[in-house]
Amino acid sequence: MKKELLQIAFCLLIYSTGFAQNQQTIDSLKHELTIAKKDANKVNLLNELSEQYVWSSYPDTAVLYSQQALNLAEGINYDQGIISAQGNMGLALTTLGNYPLALDFGFKALARAQKNHDIISIYNLHVLMVVCYRDQGDYKNALFYNREALRIGEQFHFKDIEIFIGGAATIFAKSSEPDSAIIYANRAYYLSKTWNNSLLYSLGTAYSKKGNYDSAMFYYQASLAAAVKNRTGKDVIDIYNGIALVQKSKGNIDSAAWYAKKVLYEKTGELYPPGLLTAATILTDIYQLQNKADSTLKYLRVATRLKDSLFGREKTMAIQNLEFKEKEKQQETEASKLKYQNRLRIYILLGGLLALLLIASILLRSNRHKQNAKTKIEKAFTELKSAQTQLVQREKMASLGELTAGIAHEIQNPLNFVNNFSEVNKELVDELQQELKAGKIDDAITISNDIRDNEEKINHHGKRADAIVKGMLQHSRLTSGLKEPTDINALADEYLRLAYHGLRAKDNSFSASIKTDFDKSIGNINIIPQDIGRVLLNLYNNAFYAVNEKKKITTGNYEPTVTLSTRHSSSHLGGQGVEIKVIDNGAGIPQNIVDKIFQPFFTTKPTGQGTGLGLSLSYDIIKAHGGDLRVDSKEGEGIPDSNRDGQAGTSFIIELPMTTA
Repeated sequence: MKKELLQIAFCLLIYSTGFAQNQQTIDSLKHELTIAKKDANKVNLLNELSEQYVWSSYPDTAVLYSQQALNLAEGINYDQGIISAQGNMGLALTTLGNYPLALDFGFKALARAQKNHDIISIYNLHVLMVVCYRDQGDYKNALFYNREALRIGEQFHFKDIEIFIGGAATIFAKSSEPDSAIIYANRAYYLSKTWNNSLLYSLGTAYSKKGNYDSAMFYYQASLAAAVKNRTGKDVIDIYNGIALVQKSKGNIDSAAWYAKKVLYEKTGELYPPGLLTAATILTDIYQLQNKADSTLKYLRVATRLKDSLFGREKTMAIQNLEFKEKEKQQETEASKLKYQNRLRIYILLGGLLALLLIASILLRSNRHKQNAKTKIEKAFTELKSAQTQLVQREKMASLGELTAGIAHEIQNPLNFVNNFSEVNKELVDELQQELKAGKIDDAITISNDIRDNEEKINHHGKRADAIVKGMLQHSRLTSGLKEPTDINALADEYLRLAYHGLRAKDNSFSASIKTDFDKSIGNINIIPQDIGRVLLNLYNNAFYAVNEKKKITTGNYEPTVTLSTRHSSSHLGGQGVEIKVIDNGAGIPQNIVDKIFQPFFTTKPTGQGTGLGLSLSYDIIKAHGGDLRVDSKEGEGIPDSNRDGQAGTSFIIELPMTTA
C-alpha cells in the first residue's frame, strides 16, 4: 500500500504540472489562431483547441471550435481536418449526452478515414466509439470497438495501446465485471508505469462492486485529487457518484446524500447530463429508503426528465437507425466489390475469347499461305519451332519448380487463418442453435455477427491464397503478350521472397541477408508481369547462387548479401525510365566471359546445374519491352554502390521505359 501511495503522489504532481501546461497551450493556440490564414494550418489550430476542451469542464466550447474547424475543412476539402473535427465533435457531444449525434459524427469520420486508408485516424476514432457506447450503457458495443482498437494497435505496433487496455478496465468496472476490471487496470499500469485518473477510478468502481469499500474509497479519493487538480469536471462528477454509492452501501446515508447533491450543484453538471442522472437516481433511492415521499418524488422527477432527454424513445430509435444504416452501408460496399469482381471476370473471359479468335484467324491465314510450300521445309520448320518452344518452356517450368517451395511457404499463412476461423465458426454455429432453441434472439444475433465477421476474415485470407496460386499459374502459362499496369515494386518484392524461401526449402543451410530500397513514387508501369517476373527470378537465383558459392570458399567474416533497389532513371533510354538493380557481393564474373553471359546456352555453373538459357531469355524479354539489361562486375573485387553500405561483386541493371498506367 505504501508503494501505491508513493506512485499516486507522483502522478498527482504530474497532473498538477500538466494543467498549467494545458492552460499555456490554450493561450498559445488562441494567439496563433488570431493571425492564422484560412487554410489547413488554421483547421489544425481549431482542432487542437477543441481537443484541449474535450476532456475539460467545457465540452460546449469544444463543440464550438470543432464546428468552426469542420466548416473550414469542408470549405477547403481538407480530409484530415474533417476527420479530426468530426472525432472531437463526437467526443464533446458524448459528454453532453447527445449520443445519436455523437455516433453520427463517429460513423462519418470512420468512413472517411477507412476510405483514405488512414490507420492512425481509424485507431484514434475508436476512443470516441468506446466512450460513446460505454456512457450510454451499451457495454457490448463498447468492448467490440475497444478490442478492435487493441487489434489494430498490436498489428501496427502502436506504443499507446495501454489507453484501450485502461478503457477495457473502465468498461468492465461499469458492467459489473470487477475482477476483469482489476486485471486490465493493472495491465495498463504495467505498460504505462502511471496510475492515471481513469485507472484509479476504474479500480475504485471495481472494488466498490466487490464490496471492498475501504479499497474503493482509497482509489476514489486518489482519483478525485487528480481530477480536481487537473480540473476535469466530468471525472469529478463520476467520482462523487462513485463515493455516494460506497457511502450508501456502508449505511452512511447522510454522507451519500451529500456527495450526490454536490453533483447536482456542480457547475459542470449542466454540461454532463449522464452524471446528473446517476446522482438523481441515488437520491431517489436514499429518500425512498427513509420514507421521505416529497424528496423521493422530487428527485424521481429530476431523474425521469434526465432519463427521457438521454434515452428517450426518439433517441433510442435514432441510434438504432444509425447502426442499421452503418451495417447497410457496409453490405452495399461488399456487394459493390463483388459486382466489380464479377464484371472483371467477364471482361477477362471475353478478352481471352477474342484473343483465341484472333490467333485462330492468324493461324488460318498463315496456313493458307504455307499450303504451297514444300513439305520438307514445313516439317523442318515445325520441328525447329517445337524444339525451341520446348527449350523455353522447360526453362520456365524449371523456374516454376524453384518457386514451388517459396509459394508453399507464402500460402501456408492464409491457409492457417482459414482453417482456424473455420473451426471457430463450427463452435459458434452450435452456440447459435442453442441460443435459438432457448429463444435468446439477441444473443443469437450477436453470435451470427461473430460468424459473419469470421467469414469475412476467411474470405480475405482465401483471396490472399487465391492471389498466390494465380501468380503461380501466371508464371507457368504461355504469355499472352499483353502488357498491363503493374506495381513493379510489389512484383519485384514478391518474387524476391519466393525465390529466397524456395532456395531455403531446398537447402536449409543456405542463408543470405536481403536488403531492399524501393522508390515508392514510381507507381504502376505497363509490362507483361509474368515475363518480367521470370527475368527477376533468374537474376535473384543467380545472385543467391553467387553469394552461396563464395561463402563455401571463404574462411573469414563474410555475410552473403543480395540487394534489390528501384528508382527513376533516364540515362540509357532517352526519356523517363525505371531502373531495377540486383546486386550481390559474391566473387564476381571474370572479365573474359562477361561479354558472353547473355549468349544462349552459355553458363558458368557445373554440368546439370544450369541450361544457359536464363540470361539469354531475360535479355530478349527486356529488349522486347523496349528496355535494357546490362551487367557490371569485377572478379575478386567489389563494386562501390551508393544504394547500399559496403561493396558488391556483381550488379545486374534492368531499365524499362516509364510508360505509366
